[in-house]
Amino acid sequence: MIRIIAGDYKGFTLKVPAGPTRPTASLVRGAIMSMAGAKIEGARVLDPMAGSGALALEALSRGAASLVLADRSPKALMALKSNVTRLGPRAVNQVKILKASQLKDFSLLAPHGPFDLILLAPPYAEIALPIQFLLKVASVGLAAPEALAIWEQAAKSLAAWSPQDLAPWRVVDSRSWGLRAAAFATLD
Repeated sequence: MIRIIAGDYKGFTLKVPAGPTRPTASLVRGAIMSMAGAKIEGARVLDPMAGSGALALEALSRGAASLVLADRSPKALMALKSNVTRLGPRAVNQVKILKASQLKDFSLLAPHGPFDLILLAPPYAEIALPIQFLLKVASVGLAAPEALAIWEQAAKSLAAWSPQDLAPWRVVDSRSWGLRAAAFATLD
């Protein structure tokens, strides 16, 4: 069972879509949110691979101003709508849910940006997807100045790319927790 672990919605149980969705584990979510710290308060957040929405809804619970949750899976979209609706009217007003493909539908995301915080938790097999997405976000102006991007991936995947692959993003930290890892980058 996946629950929001801190903030206004602490303890809220999230529905997880059936299938290959892998919600970010509570330990990892907590660590990511602690490391993001003050960047969360008042942030416009984008989660383009939202799945259950666990990572972004944790940010909302901790003070993010708005979320754009996108996914291409109908099951994920149903779970997202259910989770946001069950959080209540305030959350419904703060969250926009879009059916969008991560690398194709930037025109759907543009009216809601620029974003201060970008959260990515792609399938672990998609090693290059976070980098491709962040490069596209920077090139089309969807990231606010000094935006923070955080992505989760398999710990062994951190060695598959170099910081130079991300320019104009600058990797400022990376952490691992067993088989899971997260990287943090700011837009220079």
